[in-house]
Amino acid sequence: MERADVLKSQLIIFTDLDGTLLDQHSYSFDAANKALTSIKQRGYPLILVSSKTLDELQQLQQQLDITSPLVCENGAAIYWREDGKLCKQLFGPPRQQLLQEIHRLRQDYGYRFRGFADCSLEEISALTGLNNDDARRAAHRTFTEPLLWDDTEQRYLQFTEQLAARGFCIQQGGRFRTVMGDYDKGGALNEVKKIMGLERSVVTIALGDSPNDQAMLNNADVAVVIPSSHSKDIVITNPIQIIYAEKPGPNGWQQAMDQILLKYQ
Repeated sequence: MERADVLKSQLIIFTDLDGTLLDQHSYSFDAANKALTSIKQRGYPLILVSSKTLDELQQLQQQLDITSPLVCENGAAIYWREDGKLCKQLFGPPRQQLLQEIHRLRQDYGYRFRGFADCSLEEISALTGLNNDDARRAAHRTFTEPLLWDDTEQRYLQFTEQLAARGFCIQQGGRFRTVMGDYDKGGALNEVKKIMGLERSVVTIALGDSPNDQAMLNNADVAVVIPSSHSKDIVITNPIQIIYAEKPGPNGWQQAMDQILLKYQ
């Protein structure tokens, strides 16, 4: 998308994926096709902001036929194209550094958890419902590590405190708890707006369904909360308008965007 087109845009839309734009089980966005078509016709930038990897998001961008910047691995990195070149802005330490710390903590304290690094491709496929090719893309991580926590919540709190002392944090997503550096989707939202040269008059929309979307939702003008098993834990304090969708996944996404697109037509 050319910068001149962006500056004319009235809205910029940031969206989480699993459980938000994508169905939690089938990963389909078909139920939101009507809104997606309207967004494209109006020239509104659609920014994918997800715990997914660069490989996964590039594939989804092709399916959606969009070329806007993307935010991968919960805000760890922004990728965009400029003059035909792939540019990037990185915010997190490399995954290998993170893995060394969490594996050392597991060895020292006996924590019970499984990360993607502990799993075979077949196990990741079984955990996520992805086929082997998509599971391979999901496993190709650069900054973060999704965990399945098999220990007590009391020991989880201890684990999070130990991570914080080492400069890391852990966020709850739709399926996994993800260990990551000191960054979030909200910071990435603001950086994307700078990269795209957006004027303050542009209205920022954000849609999400989990606590790892909270910072993004609170940095938007309009926050859309999609219902999920974890959406009740999201605390919204800052946006001008809050929309609570009635339906989960892409059905709720379509419902909320119907309301927004009608207001800003």
